[in-house]
Amino acid sequence: MIVAISYHDGDRELMKRWANHVEKLGPYPNHKIIVAPVRRSSTEGIIEPLERCFGGVRVEWCTHMESGWPLSCNMAFETIAWAMELTWKAPFLFMEPDAIPLKKGWIDAIEAEYKACGKPFMGDYVDCQSYEAYKNVPNHMSGIAVYTNDLSVHAPSIYRNERLAWDIASARDVVPRMHRTHLIQHDFDTKNNTWRRDNVTKDLVRSDAVIYHPDKKGVLMEDSPNGTQGDPAAGGDLVAHKPHETKEVLISSKEIPAGTPEAEEQAILKALNILSFHASISPKNKKKIKEWLCERGFSSKAKSAVKPRKKVRSNLGKHKRTKVGSGIQVPSNQEVES
Repeated sequence: MIVAISYHDGDRELMKRWANHVEKLGPYPNHKIIVAPVRRSSTEGIIEPLERCFGGVRVEWCTHMESGWPLSCNMAFETIAWAMELTWKAPFLFMEPDAIPLKKGWIDAIEAEYKACGKPFMGDYVDCQSYEAYKNVPNHMSGIAVYTNDLSVHAPSIYRNERLAWDIASARDVVPRMHRTHLIQHDFDTKNNTWRRDNVTKDLVRSDAVIYHPDKKGVLMEDSPNGTQGDPAAGGDLVAHKPHETKEVLISSKEIPAGTPEAEEQAILKALNILSFHASISPKNKKKIKEWLCERGFSSKAKSAVKPRKKVRSNLGKHKRTKVGSGIQVPSNQEVES
């Protein structure tokens, strides 16, 4: 099994802890790992422990300059996916620094079940349609999952997404071809609308899980109380409160006083991001948002385009005679005189 993990500089400390934690659960001589830092993030303190426990380590640099969720995350995933499709030609387990391996043999268990299932995708199933708050989010496979290497064949919708995270955007291609596993626990309490990423405790982990996601503070590594928070592959200035929701955009890392122009701009950006996200989910949402904006005077209905009048070509020539080739028979001068 090839493990692939991407991280942004804002998550580098968490990534270092992840590498050391994984080393303690190893070794993995029969498995390789691809490390994909975003925008030349440092690999110091990360590659070394991984080289000591994996059978091979390779760095695939994510050189895109985009930031923010989900675009930067999508592009980081695509970097790995294309490397697997064009170069490595093997299935891969996609990971992030907040996806915590829980016990020895975790990779072996994932690989064994994936080979036995006979399907191109294997991950946790995220049920959104059963709950009113998430009716507009399709049921999908968690992003932390095993993917076939030929994604352009099995799930072309996984590529080139700007407004939707790849796991949601590709749901129609992936879900019918996925194996639902209990080895990966994507922990979001959809029923109670609870995102436990910053408040993880050991009692939340299922006994049959070998990977838990997300644990932003790295509590389950049991190495330090000082976890780092950030968004894998997306930039440390983004903070998520609920999954599948546009995240709050912080204009800067400093505290912005209420009532200032900067605070107003921040609020406007947040509102626009939320509207953009929900408009991108479905044409119905987009139409409804347009109607609300018109009703509240923020926008006006688009005027129907006035089609230019088609110019009628004259059949008359320079001397007001019908042109030859116009489809009308032109009489000769002799016929006219007679």
